[in-house]
Amino acid sequence: MSQTLDVFALCVQLKVLCVGLSVMDGRTARAAKNRQAVLDAALALIDEGDLHPTAQAVAERAGVATRSLYHHFHDLETLYLSAAQTQIARHWGVLLDPVTGELGARIDALVTVRAKLYEGVTNVRRAAVLREHESVVLSERMNESRAALRAHLRTNLPELEALGQAEREAVFAMGSWETWDVLRRHQGLTADAARAAVVAVLTRMLGA
Repeated sequence: MSQTLDVFALCVQLKVLCVGLSVMDGRTARAAKNRQAVLDAALALIDEGDLHPTAQAVAERAGVATRSLYHHFHDLETLYLSAAQTQIARHWGVLLDPVTGELGARIDALVTVRAKLYEGVTNVRRAAVLREHESVVLSERMNESRAALRAHLRTNLPELEALGQAEREAVFAMGSWETWDVLRRHQGLTADAARAAVVAVLTRMLGA
């Protein structure tokens, strides 16, 4: 039950992020626009491979003064945390879509959803992993996202409950972003090949 609640919490968080700027006056709207430009700039730099963008680089990409960046964000940690929240709003909602069908079809659909998610967030995720040990708040957010991924599997693969704890944990590990990153970056697989590898292992482990 607690794992399923993580998905509900993610849903609530997404709704809050999406509607938070819906009502505002002109001055507040301009400030929100500049703030979002800074967030978009940080995410763009990270997506391009700069996992440690400086305040100056972010401000330049956003077209604002560096002092304006610090007007919206107390420090770079706050900026990166807000960028992570933006990532949730843009990409993680796919975990809320129900997956139906026979076991084999569900495994295939779940891995396809995760492949799309992981491809969209990988560089930002790598940047977060590099900073995770430095920030208690960021570490909490990362653990929450890992819990949501586990809940996603528990919700759509009730067959997991028939496995022993070791096998169940192995399934969670196989479906994680960390495993995806190993397949894509370290083993050099294409996204399609990585997806096929995860499907093959999960199918064998769950007896589909």
